Amino acid sequence: MPEIWHFVDRINCRKKGGIWFSIDGAGVFLSVLIHNVAGAGDISAVKIKGSRTGWLPMNRNWGQNWHINADLKNQPLSFEVTSSDGLTVTSYNVAPKDWNFGQTFEGKQFQS
Repeated sequence: MPEIWHFVDRINCRKKGGIWFSIDGAGVFLSVLIHNVAGAGDISAVKIKGSRTGWLPMNRNWGQNWHINADLKNQPLSFEVTSSDGLTVTSYNVAPKDWNFGQTFEGKQFQS
């Protein structure tokens, strides 16, 4: 029986608007759902930055939910998102200083 090889070309995702960051949690526990991601469509790393911190790596909880234990209240939040194909997009001051849990903010988008 002859061998049959199937090759699948990966096609970049196209999305309208920017990447969405839905912030949840309590106290110093932040959980961020990252969605509407263009480009490769999946995320391999996320960093978060408050106005009083440097860039802090987040951990994947499950799916595209990322979390960190850090006191970031009363600080504007910036995000650095790296896709599985190694591209990085940085969104500065996505969430304003007075952000609250349960809110969603829009950042920059990967070019597709």
